[in-house]
Amino acid sequence: MAGSRRDFWLASALLAATAAGALALPSALWACGLAALLGFAGVVLLRGNRWRTGALVATALAVSVGLLDAAAGLLSPAPMGRGLVQTTDPRPWPPPDPVLGFRPRPNTEIVATATFGPQTIYRRTYHFDGDAARVTPAAPAGAETYLFLGDSFVFGQGLADDQSVAAQFAKANDYKVRTVNLGVPGYGPNHLVRAFEAGLLDRYVDKSVKAVVSWIIPAHLARVTGDGAWLGSSPRYVLDNGVPRYTGSFAEYRWTLPLAGLKHLLGEHFQFVDAIGMRQRQEQQADLFVALMVRLKQLAREKFGAPLIVVYSWPDEVHGKGYGEAAFLITVLDRLRRAGIELLSVDNLTNRIDISLLLIPHDGHPTAYTYELIAGELKRRLAER
Repeated sequence: MAGSRRDFWLASALLAATAAGALALPSALWACGLAALLGFAGVVLLRGNRWRTGALVATALAVSVGLLDAAAGLLSPAPMGRGLVQTTDPRPWPPPDPVLGFRPRPNTEIVATATFGPQTIYRRTYHFDGDAARVTPAAPAGAETYLFLGDSFVFGQGLADDQSVAAQFAKANDYKVRTVNLGVPGYGPNHLVRAFEAGLLDRYVDKSVKAVVSWIIPAHLARVTGDGAWLGSSPRYVLDNGVPRYTGSFAEYRWTLPLAGLKHLLGEHFQFVDAIGMRQRQEQQADLFVALMVRLKQLAREKFGAPLIVVYSWPDEVHGKGYGEAAFLITVLDRLRRAGIELLSVDNLTNRIDISLLLIPHDGHPTAYTYELIAGELKRRLAER
C-alpha cells in the first residue's frame, strides 16, 4: 500500500512538472522533449509494473508527437519576420475592442521597436487621432476623402506616420485630399466588413468619400477563419447561401463547440495537427475570403457610393514564383477579378527594383519607397475617373 501511494505521488509530481514545463517552454517541441525525459524518469523511479508501463507509454507518445511536429516544421515555409523581436510601449497593443476584437484608441501614441539580434531595425512612434485613425497630413476644409482599410501593410508598420501609403497618397495629391489611415496590424477582411456593418465608418458618410483602398496578402486566407493566436476575440463569419454572416467571435464559437476549440488549440501548438485537412480548410478559407471581399466592395458602394480598390502582394499569372501555393492563390485572385473587384499589383510596380529598396530588412513590410510607388499609381488611376 505504501509503495502504491509513493508511486501515485511521484507520478503526480512528474505530471505537474510536465504541465509546468509545457507552459514555460518556448515551443511544443521543447515540451515534448521534457515530457519524454520525465516519462523516462518515471520508468526508472516508479516501482509498480502498471505505473512503469504507463510512464513508458507516455514517453513513447511524447517522442512520437515531437518527431511528427519536427517533421511538419521542416516541411513548412519559414514565416515572415522569423528572428525579429517586436515590442510596443505601452503593451499590449493594439488594445482590446468589443466590436473588432482589438483596435487603437483615440488620441494615443505608441512606441514600436523591432530588433534582430543586436541590430535595431526600427524604432517608431505611431500617433492616432480622435477617430483612432493613424495620423495623416492635414487637409483643407471640404476636401475629398479617401479611406485606407487593412492590416499592417496599410498601417505602415515600421515607418513614420507620414510614410504610410495613405500619407503618401495625400502628398502625391499636393495635400489637397483627406486620407484616413484605418489600417491595424493583424486585421483581415472579416474585420473590415464588420467595421462597416457595425457602423464604425458611418462618421465618414458626409465626408465626400471618393474611394476605399485596401490591401491583401496570402496570410489573410487564414485570418478569415481565425487561424492566429491573436484572433480569438475577432469577428467570425460563415457563408450563408454564399453571403458572409456574422456569428460573434472565434472564441465564443470555440467555447460553444469544445471539439472545434480543442482542434484549434492543438493546431496552434503542433504543426502536424494544423496540417490535418489543410487542403479542405484552404478551400473553405478561399470561399469565405472571396465572399468577404465582394461584401466589402458592396458596402463601400452602398455606404459611400465609392469604388473599392484592392492593392495586392499576391502571386498572379505573371508574378507567381516564390510561393508554395502559387497555383491555388492565382485561382483566388482570378475569382476576385471575375467579381469585378479592381486590383492593383505591387509586383507590377516593383519587379525591376532591388528588393533591398522595397522591404524593411528582416521584417518584410514595405518601405516608404514602395508606398510612394503605390500612391503614385493610385493617383493615376483615380485621376482617370
